[in-house]
Amino acid sequence: MDDTAMTSKKQALSDSYLDEMSDVLRVLAHAYRLRIVEYLDLNGAAPVFRIAEALGGSQGSVSQHLTKMRTAKLLNAERRGKEVWYDIENPASLTILNCMRNRIK
Repeated sequence: MDDTAMTSKKQALSDSYLDEMSDVLRVLAHAYRLRIVEYLDLNGAAPVFRIAEALGGSQGSVSQHLTKMRTAKLLNAERRGKEVWYDIENPASLTILNCMRNRIK
């Protein structure tokens, strides 16, 4: 088997996909938001107060970050009684996080 058969042909990404990923990167280009994604990846779904408590932030600040990530369709929000629980919706945020993890190995 020759080298060309072993490598897959790369295709250009569509403009709409690049626009979407640009928005994802813009939202995730904040250290605290990356920390929230990391927390959710390691611990699973959680309510705002638990995320704030674990990361040492105020509930108001954490809520603002969560809202931005939910608006960008990176997170799911589910009401459970009086609490809103958040979880990762878009695996793109995990891909970026895992790229960062692999870089430090």
